[in-house]
Amino acid sequence: MKVVLARMLALAVVLSGLAFPDAAAAQGGPTRPGRRELVGYVRDPAGSPITGARVDIPGDSTQSDDRGLFRLWTRNIDTVTIVVRRIGFEPAEALLTARNRQWDSVYVELEPNAQTLPGRRVIVSPGMREKWMAEFDDRRSRGLGVFLTRDDIAARNTSRLSDVLRDRRGVQVVPLGSGRYGVRFATHTGKRGSNCQPDVFLDGVRARGMELDDIFASTVEALELYDTFSTVPMQFSPETNTVPCGTIVVWTRLPGRANREPKRPSA
Repeated sequence: MKVVLARMLALAVVLSGLAFPDAAAAQGGPTRPGRRELVGYVRDPAGSPITGARVDIPGDSTQSDDRGLFRLWTRNIDTVTIVVRRIGFEPAEALLTARNRQWDSVYVELEPNAQTLPGRRVIVSPGMREKWMAEFDDRRSRGLGVFLTRDDIAARNTSRLSDVLRDRRGVQVVPLGSGRYGVRFATHTGKRGSNCQPDVFLDGVRARGMELDDIFASTVEALELYDTFSTVPMQFSPETNTVPCGTIVVWTRLPGRANREPKRPSA
């Protein structure tokens, strides 16, 4: 058995010649002519499966299921870069090399990356999500930013949030490497370059260092974009004197929830 250990950003990706016998069978699905199947698992250091991890290779992406299992299809090539991300964990990136024109099964171990946030007491009632969306609608009615609803996102039929914003005025989509893209505001890129990353808030909490493509588009209910500091609502203002390169607010969907329908006036 050949085992190769690759580490990047304190993460471990273990490539093992020992196949996972239940992986392909569990995923099912037909073969694809001219493509190679790549199967693997995502686990935490204790060996527990990580659900909902985003797994990317050039030309394909997926999410790990409730067993941490994922399945991808590569082109007929012998090397490919794989990137695995999950909120709350350090991302993993590694270059995989095929043996005898086949991919070994991949075992990915993600290290937790807890973010230290200011001390707050948060109580989420069953109606809190509806309250957030009502506030979203109120801000949208004022027209100080760019607002996208679930219908806008679903209409693009893509898993990448960056694709949803490609044709938005004042927004630039920049390559980050390994098939990833970042969203930047044209207002700031001329002064600070493409590394001028906007602040991202996820369900009202600032997510430091997060890129929009770290979140699957299918899990998002709504987006708010503010390219200038003067338009940012008070609750999303920075807690320091540093002016951000724009602000993006992401509101996620409740699991299994259907697209939100607009309220119709009573007859």
